[in-house]
Amino acid sequence: MFPTTTHRIRRLRGILATYQSRLGPDAGASTVEVLSWAAMSVVAIVAIGGALQVLGLDIINYVRTQLGI
Repeated sequence: MFPTTTHRIRRLRGILATYQSRLGPDAGASTVEVLSWAAMSVVAIVAIGGALQVLGLDIINYVRTQLGI
């Protein structure tokens, strides 16, 4: 005979509780850290790109004169 929906839910809750107790309370910390580093990297890339657009011609001309091109 097949278990009813209530029995399935109870069994799944037991399985999830077992996994949660094995993982501990800080299991999601690494995901948050990776996402925060990714967000900060995107902000840094955008800031560097903006600075290069503003100062780009001066930097390129400086490098050209130093190389003698």
